Amino acid sequence: MRSYYLIPLIPALALTVMPFLPFVNSTGLWFGLPKMLVWGGVWCVLCTPAMLITERVMARRGEDR
Repeated sequence: MRSYYLIPLIPALALTVMPFLPFVNSTGLWFGLPKMLVWGGVWCVLCTPAMLITERVMARRGEDR
């Protein structure tokens, strides 16, 4: 497996382990919102650049999609 395929795995893994992280799954607010909402929102937004980077690396190397 090519290493650049792991780039989108980072946000997906962060979203998957979200309920098990004690600093996220606790009471409290970040920026006035529940911690899990902020954590999930940030990693959802970061999924797009991760996939874009992977796609551009694949295009540069001339690989088929």
